[in-house]
Amino acid sequence: MIADLHVHTRLSADSNVAPEQYLEFVKRSGRALGAICFTEHRLFPGDDEVGRLYAELAERFEIAIFKGIETDTDLGHLLLFGVNDEVTRRFDLTARMLKSDSLIEVLHHEGGVAIPAHPFRDSGYGSRLDALLSRHGAALGAVEVLNGQNSAEENRRAEDAALKLGLTAVGGSDAHFATAKWFMTVATEFEREVKTVEQMCAEIRAGRARPYTFFEPT
Repeated sequence: MIADLHVHTRLSADSNVAPEQYLEFVKRSGRALGAICFTEHRLFPGDDEVGRLYAELAERFEIAIFKGIETDTDLGHLLLFGVNDEVTRRFDLTARMLKSDSLIEVLHHEGGVAIPAHPFRDSGYGSRLDALLSRHGAALGAVEVLNGQNSAEENRRAEDAALKLGLTAVGGSDAHFATAKWFMTVATEFEREVKTVEQMCAEIRAGRARPYTFFEPT
């Protein structure tokens, strides 16, 4: 199963794309995408209006839609999945410069995953992955090694770090626009189908995920 773990909509300040525009793009492309994760900057939408919209779109386009968030921490950006009431009670996810150490630990304890996003692009995570892993062990189990907006060198360095440290490698487009330059470029391939964000977190924690690159249809 293919899932894009890193997509932004107009709920992020630097995008003006409605979520259905991404899903329409997937349908037109004819490519397989089983899930899309909307990871807004410093915003984790509630389950009322946004939740109903995502459920309606998921049914209409026959694609799973998962909520995540791209947080701003003292070391750079973290993609969080499996956010629950305990996490939102303990952290103001709308804030900047959150303490990544405690955020990683708490989310892991709650069954979620925290993934350093584009760690070698304007981020302190690249140089700190060794130290973070030594302090947090399994709590830091994955890293984004394939980001659609990174340079090839930035992605290569992330891939090398994941291999060296034994971290699960994942990918995401980091799309801010529903165009071929931004979206359906790279993603994550799961060994098993995931139908909920909880299942997705479990698969990432178990290491049953790998980066995936879309190729142009022949």
